Amino acid sequence: MRNKKQQIEETIINAIKTKLLNYKPETKSMPFHYRLLGKDRIALYSFIQSLNTTFGVSIFEPVAEKIAASKFSIVKSRFLLETLLEIKHKKLYRK
Repeated sequence: MRNKKQQIEETIINAIKTKLLNYKPETKSMPFHYRLLGKDRIALYSFIQSLNTTFGVSIFEPVAEKIAASKFSIVKSRFLLETLLEIKHKKLYRK
């Protein structure tokens, strides 16, 4: 249990460190937004959106995998439910 907790802590810390070290705003020119809200607010909003994406991809998914691995024999990330539904649909209507 302690080892898993350390792995999860390391995953979170590494993801946040990487984001802080490598952050680059996606959009550099937003004159309307800058005039309406101010450059500092737009920069903050952009950074928070970027963090939300990082949390989903670099933290939530790996942490969920680590937790699930102790309970299930097979754990997959980014598994598309659509694929399963398509296969089931083809089997049902292929008669």
